[in-house]
Amino acid sequence: MSEIKRTGVLKVGIRRDAPPFGFLDQDKWQGYCVTKMYYLANHLGEVLNRPVRFEKIPSVLDEDSPNNRYGMVANGKVHLDCGPNTIKSAPPLSGVTYSTAFYFSGTHFIIRPEMKGIFKPDSSLAGETIGVLPGSNTHTLISSTYPLAEIVDTPYRSSKGRELAVRDVVERDIDAFASDGMLLMAEALRQGLTFQDFTLIPDRPLSCDFYGIILPDQDTEWKTIIDKFITNLRWEIILEKSLGVNSIYYQGIRQAAYDKCAN
Repeated sequence: MSEIKRTGVLKVGIRRDAPPFGFLDQDKWQGYCVTKMYYLANHLGEVLNRPVRFEKIPSVLDEDSPNNRYGMVANGKVHLDCGPNTIKSAPPLSGVTYSTAFYFSGTHFIIRPEMKGIFKPDSSLAGETIGVLPGSNTHTLISSTYPLAEIVDTPYRSSKGRELAVRDVVERDIDAFASDGMLLMAEALRQGLTFQDFTLIPDRPLSCDFYGIILPDQDTEWKTIIDKFITNLRWEIILEKSLGVNSIYYQGIRQAAYDKCAN
């Protein structure tokens, strides 16, 4: 807080490849986290009695990148990172912690419509080619749940990994791609796909993933402020605002996650 009070700048790590949470649309930042961080900057301005500007700094999954989402928080390059960051019992890097959860979702497969009934998540999926993002929680989940499947991750190492994987599913280069259902739907819509091109399975997600903001672990005052901000904010209203006219496409995914994960 002291740095923000001194500079009037809130530095936030946000993914450019994770719609609807954070993404670029014709070089313009969009998404739920972008909207939410503007609210946070305004809130901090009221608390500190000075204008606070929100500065967006691109973050990535790649653990070796200087813009790794955890690393940037740990080394102070950003004050926090907002995105689909699954809350883990032990963060993968020392010096960071998580806020209280601001969202929950779950893992689905995106497949071609004609594969429904052939690609069966309740089977071993032996021999099926399944794309996953390297270093993601989904990679661990799918590898352990379906050891007989062929896991494909190398082509999806870049910041365009999800975009490429969804395209590979549609073009029949892989059988399925596993990821957060919200992220899958958002990427498919971003590419202009219709339900003639893809479907998401299973109806109930394979996992429950609770998302939190990544924070420095030594600043308890900062964590208290962020946790209170999350608790008091009607996140579903911000989500609806971020999704705009496309919000109807997400209703089924959100309800499925709620049914499985809310209790």
